Amino acid sequence: MRYPKDHKKQARASILAAASQALKEKGFQGIGVDGLAASAQVTSGALYSNFGSKEAFLEQVVDAQLGAEFAVVDDPDPAERRRRLVEFLGVYLGEDHRGDVAHGCVMPSLSADVSRASDSVREVYQRRMLDLVALLAPAMQGPPDERERRAWTAVASMVGAVTIARALPDGDQARSVLDAVLQATTKAVTGNSA
Repeated sequence: MRYPKDHKKQARASILAAASQALKEKGFQGIGVDGLAASAQVTSGALYSNFGSKEAFLEQVVDAQLGAEFAVVDDPDPAERRRRLVEFLGVYLGEDHRGDVAHGCVMPSLSADVSRASDSVREVYQRRMLDLVALLAPAMQGPPDERERRAWTAVASMVGAVTIARALPDGDQARSVLDAVLQATTKAVTGNSA
């Protein structure tokens, strides 16, 4: 039986999608190659043959997923981009995202792990962050030379808020952190509070 031409590519994407959930949930130090492979229902050898090493797998997760969920804001019209971003902020800074680490954004889950990784992983992270800031900057209020700085502030605030809210016990304080940053980032985008 012959596999389709893109079988290896599809298998790799499937492993990446499944095992990245376990990586985000447990962290780089919290799960080994065997655990990553098991979460993708493949052998450790299959994980190694597709990615080479656990750190190379982390690099691929960062490359494939960092900022991916923000693609919903992309629109050539700045007003529409702004509207989409405001709508997205409510989702990103919501209880569902806070509670679903495995399916959530890679930044709150793995940024600390990336900071301890090799230069190669950190360079991919940097490239993907620069892409994300370039996507968000046109939606920010203010003069053009200030928009990139405001986009960095919004991203750092959002990621920090989700990280802190996840570290807090369920309840009012966790929700307050998310709400405070939602109001601040909405104001940075629209000029008005949420």
